[in-house]
Amino acid sequence: VNLCLLEEAVVSTQSTGEELKLQVSVHDGPVELDNNSFGISGLKLMGARHEAGKLRITEDIMSDLVYTRISWIRHTDVKDMGKKITLPVYLNNMRTILVETLDFPTDEDKFYERGVAILCTALT
Repeated sequence: VNLCLLEEAVVSTQSTGEELKLQVSVHDGPVELDNNSFGISGLKLMGARHEAGKLRITEDIMSDLVYTRISWIRHTDVKDMGKKITLPVYLNNMRTILVETLDFPTDEDKFYERGVAILCTALT
């Protein structure tokens, strides 16, 4: 899906794949998508929570990312989010299959020390 969307974004933005970057935003429900975006519901965030547009460390084992919009945009159009953290996105709770890495805004440190990650499936 991501590769197909990248190809569509290359055509619609008249860019090369090297000029494009993934941008992520988290929402409380579905939002409008364009041809360069896709939405995912049900992702799980381990060891952190999304609050007021940023990731925060938490003592909770897992929190929900209700709706995540992921878009291919030009590097030159990327909005500066200030301090950010790049988190791994794993297919399952065993963390054996890395799907992607995504950048999120934050004001905190210690994400890597705490093993914060995003899961596509819940713990079972």
